[in-house]
Amino acid sequence: MTRPTLDDLDAVHFNVVIVGAGAVGCATARELGGRGYRTLLVDRGDIASGTSARSSRMLYSGLGYLAARYPLWQMALRPHDMLQRLRYTRQVMRCRAELVQSMPGHLTRHDFHYPFRRGDRYPAWLVDLGFKLVEALGGWRVPLAYRRTADVAGASALAAELGGPLTGVGLFQEYMYAWPERICVDTALDAERRGATIRTYTAVTGIDRLDRRWQVSLAERAPGAAGTARVTADLVVNAAGPWIDRVPGGGTGPRVLGVKGVNVMIRLPDRFRGLGLEAFSSKGEPFYVFPWRDLHFIGPTETVVTADPDTVTVDEAEIDYILAEANLLFPRLGLDRSHVIHAWCGVRPTSTQDGRTTVLPVRVVEDAARPRLLAITGSTIMLHRHAARLAARAVERRLGKRGAAPQGTILKPEPPATRAGIEALLQSEHVVTLADLVRRRLPDGLDPDLGHARAEGLSHVMAAAMGWSEERRHEELRRFAAEVERINPPMRPQAATAA
Repeated sequence: MTRPTLDDLDAVHFNVVIVGAGAVGCATARELGGRGYRTLLVDRGDIASGTSARSSRMLYSGLGYLAARYPLWQMALRPHDMLQRLRYTRQVMRCRAELVQSMPGHLTRHDFHYPFRRGDRYPAWLVDLGFKLVEALGGWRVPLAYRRTADVAGASALAAELGGPLTGVGLFQEYMYAWPERICVDTALDAERRGATIRTYTAVTGIDRLDRRWQVSLAERAPGAAGTARVTADLVVNAAGPWIDRVPGGGTGPRVLGVKGVNVMIRLPDRFRGLGLEAFSSKGEPFYVFPWRDLHFIGPTETVVTADPDTVTVDEAEIDYILAEANLLFPRLGLDRSHVIHAWCGVRPTSTQDGRTTVLPVRVVEDAARPRLLAITGSTIMLHRHAARLAARAVERRLGKRGAAPQGTILKPEPPATRAGIEALLQSEHVVTLADLVRRRLPDGLDPDLGHARAEGLSHVMAAAMGWSEERRHEELRRFAAEVERINPPMRPQAATAA
């Protein structure tokens, strides 16, 4: 559909306005639009241009959620905590199965490994029990197919390269969503087909009480454009992720605590292609080697941050830490900066009630002083459907039930192979900038060069289709390069290959 103008929206009334077009916001728009609520989804940038694009891209088995940070002997003394972990793991596994079954084109299945070493914090029998428990809690819906073998060298090429005093290796199956941006875009487009209105590059500048309704002030943020509008809504859902507490008028916090995660992209040996690994770092934190097409990315770090997520960047020390941990796993590869293609970081919006500690569950909270102003916290892409349903039920309790929840699969379209196909995409998928097209609508952004190879040619296509001047086309190329540099800072022009 054609992107609505702000004049088109001015003075329009909606049942619900959703702030934030990440995975959760898009899924919530789909839930509410499908149930019959007049819904507006806005974002100050593009769909999936924030945290959702910088996730670890894995449907996680949930094993790590059972791993407490306190000594094992204390588990019996903390029954509430363990019960919460069990419930959360069950929800995670149900969501894992739902996404595999409802978004099949967006996911790929991979063989993962779990190394066992002498002196591990968690003995082999306990890890075996953990995997069996995870499967019992919901993993049977989409099996993990876990098994443990003492034949490390024969397990796989990746397992054979592991160093240390190994006693065995666990083998299981995980799913990767290689293109989280496309998950969000396709979910948003499905929401639009179900009646929701989508408006990207639209900042919320205020949310104010107007009689028994909310007045939401909007401002144009598309390059070269200007304008404002005010809409009214019966209810507002703040789904701005780590920016939830920074939305003007979006409620009082703290409701989220940002956890920064850094990953580095590396070209590992070809014999590792498609294989992944899950382990614990020297700090006792989950550590992964993720397969990414014919590459791998490694991480993440976990650091609590209170700064504006817009200002959070990759630190040199974080890259060094990831490489050091990778070399503990694969000492013979001798990984260093020359093997790193680029890095990125994201800020996960974990739920908090005090601004200091996190709580596991996804939460839909209502501002105590501002009824019908809701915020969704603590979700990941893996849980985005679950978070959206929680939000929809909260809306139903306040506005009354309208229709049934939306059903059906969300398919990933084939990338257009012709100029005409790209031009049609520009008109139907809310593309505003060159970066929108290259990084979030076409798979070029997944390439090792992050889309640079086709950016020039695609800029000409967009200029012709959207009436850009030559000055505007060059400006879009500059903006695209700046976004890539900001989000995926390169380590060196061309990466070497590990031996």
